[in-house]
Parts: sequence; structure tokens; C-alpha cells
Amino acid sequence: MTKYGASETLEDNRLEIRVTEETVTTRRRRSGPPWLMLGGGLLVLAGGGIVLFSGDDKPPAPQPQATVPGNPVPEVVEPLVQESTFADDGQSMWVSPTEGKPIDLGYLLPGTQLVLHIRVAELLAHAEGEKVLAALGPWGEQIVEQLTRSTGVKLPEIETLLLGIRPSRKGTLDFALRLGLVQEKTQAELGEPLPVRSEVARFRPDQSEGKVLVLCSAEVLSELESAAAQPPLFARELQRVLQRTDVSRMATLVFASKFLQINGEEFLSGAGEPLREALGDFLGEEATAIALSAHWDDNFFLELQSTVALNTRPHRLAALLEQRVAASSDQIEDVLLAEPPHPYGRKVLARFPAMLRKLGNYTRSDEVEGLSVLRCYLPVNAGHNLVMALELLLEGETSRDASVVLRRGDISSAEPSGLAERLQQSTSLVFPKETLQRALEILSEDLGVPLEIAGRDLQLEGITKNQSFEIDLQDQPGAEILLAVLLRANPDRTASGPTDVKQKLVYVLRQGEIKGEGDQPSVIVVTTRSAAARRGEKLPAVFEPTAR
Repeated sequence: MTKYGASETLEDNRLEIRVTEETVTTRRRRSGPPWLMLGGGLLVLAGGGIVLFSGDDKPPAPQPQATVPGNPVPEVVEPLVQESTFADDGQSMWVSPTEGKPIDLGYLLPGTQLVLHIRVAELLAHAEGEKVLAALGPWGEQIVEQLTRSTGVKLPEIETLLLGIRPSRKGTLDFALRLGLVQEKTQAELGEPLPVRSEVARFRPDQSEGKVLVLCSAEVLSELESAAAQPPLFARELQRVLQRTDVSRMATLVFASKFLQINGEEFLSGAGEPLREALGDFLGEEATAIALSAHWDDNFFLELQSTVALNTRPHRLAALLEQRVAASSDQIEDVLLAEPPHPYGRKVLARFPAMLRKLGNYTRSDEVEGLSVLRCYLPVNAGHNLVMALELLLEGETSRDASVVLRRGDISSAEPSGLAERLQQSTSLVFPKETLQRALEILSEDLGVPLEIAGRDLQLEGITKNQSFEIDLQDQPGAEILLAVLLRANPDRTASGPTDVKQKLVYVLRQGEIKGEGDQPSVIVVTTRSAAARRGEKLPAVFEPTAR
């Protein structure tokens, strides 16, 4: 997937944007700082959808198929205030580029605490659409791949996507996903069986004419079918911001702040953890329900709306948000100086602090209808640049923590077959309880073999490097011990052995940053079967499925 940004950076374009006349003479507000990093995170947060489709690739039990009216065409409503176009005075609140109705929330579950709405076809049809998708990197590729596999629908065939997530009584997450399709889809076109885990159900609501498809947690299927297109009840604060959403915006994310505090670790783990922590620090305890939205037309537009906690006034919260992010660009700059980024994303990340400063120059904040509101307009190509820079930054944070280089070793003088030979050395690995990471560290040190955990690959499969287990293997070849460690750490206990496709944890031999002689691999990477297949990496023979 092509990466954009090296040549298409933020331009210092003169923007001609509407502002509300009623705010022109209001009290002066400082230009908000780069809070829009959170806006870039809006699309990255969609990676939480991995929660919905991860797991065993087993088809679900056949679900009743039917046909619901497509999503109603948004009606244009009259603007609340008179608008004009005139020179920006650096203070006035920006006017929304869209004037649509609130998002239709049919086929979501009662108690939903996070809502994501994307106008997929419209976004992809925009000149920036493919760039935004590419900017999400491997994370975005994984989401698109699993969404297509789970639904039988390709991305350009989706008009709108509506996702709702709520905590379940079991401590996990329930979900409902409604797809509005561009054209009618028959059951034959959708394909069956669906290659997803059995805990996921799919149905077409009655009277949908084949243009609405709903997926949900199997255990809530009857609850969702009975509720049908009737929007569920939401917590009061969440309902307030949902009523202020605009269905015409290309992407909108709405969530309760307590949801991230209580369930965020499960929803945003791994690469998303720094984003969850940043959101928590940014919102504090004053913001209770938040709506983030983005839109692309001739410019790039971002908006944050928030309800406030008791004893907090909306205009005061807006000021607090400005104060909390005033130093964001400098902090990002310090992080990049302390931990130089990988050459792959160095050019984009080097420009990230400047992007954020530019973003701050065009941000406006105010109180609007009892909500704290921040808005920003930027040149149209700013959206994918911000998304890509944020994705690269999160990837770098994850790499420093989870993609741990366990031991590179001194292999500069190794023979071409040095790694394979070292794996055949006999050693022992005995401990009552230890983590996957520590087990591989010990093995790496004993054999002098460079080992690396591809933490991002494991996280996409829901596998943690910190899971613990016991092992007692003595006087065996290192290759057999490494295999035994991966078998014990595999999340699917029903895997019959290394050749079983249910054995997700595998390793590959790869040319690493420290090169061996000739073209021989210089590092052993612990990854997943699906990630290796996506990259076209050859697995060792021990993992190759046997002919049946």
C-alpha cells in the first residue's frame, strides 16, 4: 500500500472559510493548539473494529436472512445562525461545512457507549480517500481485509458504516455493525459460509431490499432483531452529543469518556494504547461525552464537541483543553529527539511538530448550545498527513515496547548457515512460570541467536507477549525448544501441532538490520501465520501444512 506524505505536506494555503457573524465581536480566544492530533486518531480508533472480527476463522451458525429500508437520505436543515464569508480575524468560530441531520442510530444495542459512523463510498470517491486509507498503514489493511472476509462486501460497495460497542456482563465487548450498501446484495453474492468466528452473527433486516447488512455478537442477535431500526436509549450526556452529530460528515466518532477509562484497555490495546492514554490525559475528568468528526471537501475540517461534568462550564472546558494541548507540538518534538524514528517514517515524523503548530493556527474554540466546541480548517491534504504521522508515531511507540529486539548477537562473522546451525545447539529451558518475552530472551541468550518479536503482528491477532506459562525442556535442540514455546503460547489450545492452521504463532528467518553474510537471514522473527502470509514470507518446513 502506497504511503503518501513525503512530498505532499501541509501547504500554507489561504483558506476562505465561512464564520458565524454572531461570534465576530465576541471575546478574544487564543488560537487553540494542536488538539487535532486526536482528530487524526479518529480513523485510527476504527482499528478497534479488530475486536469484532478477530478470533478463529470458523463460520457462524447459519443466521436468518432477510431484507430494511436503506438509510434515509439526509435532509438539509436551515443553519442556526446567519453566515458570511470575510477575512479571518483569528478569533471567530468556523462554520460547519455540512448541515445534515443527526446520525440514524437504528440497529445499535441499548447501552452502546461508542459509536463510529463513516460515509465509506463518499470518502473513497474523494481525491483524498485512498490516501487516508493508505495512511492507516498495516493497521488499516488488516481492518479492511477482515471486514471484507466477515461481510462478503468489498469496501467500495459500502455506502455507510455504523458501528456501536458496549460492555457486556461477561466483561467483554458486545458490538453491532450496520452496513448500508450502495446496491442490493443477494445472499449468493454475499457468499456463505462466512469465514468468521462462531460468536458473530449476520442478518439482513426485513424490508431492507438487500441494501442493509447487520453483524453483531451472536448472543445479542435476538435482542438486536427485536429492536430493529428503532434507535436505542443512550446515557443522557451521550444522547446530547449524538443529537448534535451531522450525518453528512464523512467520519464521526462518539464515545463516553468513562468507556475509555473503564473498557479502554480492552478496546484500544497494543498500538492503540498510547492513543488511549493521550485521550485520557487530554479530556481529563471535565469532558463526559465526546464527538469527533472529520470532513473532506475543498478543505479538511475537524470538529470536537463535548458535554461537561458538573461544576464545569462549557467555555471553561474549552479553555482547559487549549491549556492541556498548548505544549503538544513541543512534547512530540522532544519524543522524536529522544527516540529517533525508524528511517521508514523519519521524513514524515520530522514534519509532524510543524504540522501540529500549523493546525493550531487554524483552530477555534467556543461554547455552542451548551457544548464545548473546537473546530479547525486546513488544506485538504492535511487530513492524510496527520493520520499517517499519527499512525507512524503509534507504530514507533509500539515498536519500542512490544516489537522487542531480544538479542541481536554478534553475527557479523557468522557463516551463511550460522543461524540454522545455532538453532541446532542443545540447551535447556526450565521455569515454573514465565512470559513469552522472557522465555525467548533466555533462549536467545543461551544460543546466541538474534530473536525479535513482531509485537504489532501479535497484537492484531489479540496475542500478548506478556502471557505466562511453565516449561521444562532439557538437553534439546534450540529449534525444538523455540517451537515448544510457540506451541504453549498459541492462543488456540485446539491446535493439533505446528502444521495446523490454528497454530497462529510461528517464526520466520529474515534479513534484519544487522546483516549476515551473503543473502542469508540474520534475524529470527516471532510473528503470526497470517502476517507472514500477507508479507509473502516463507515459513520453516515445520509449520507447513501437510497434504491430506
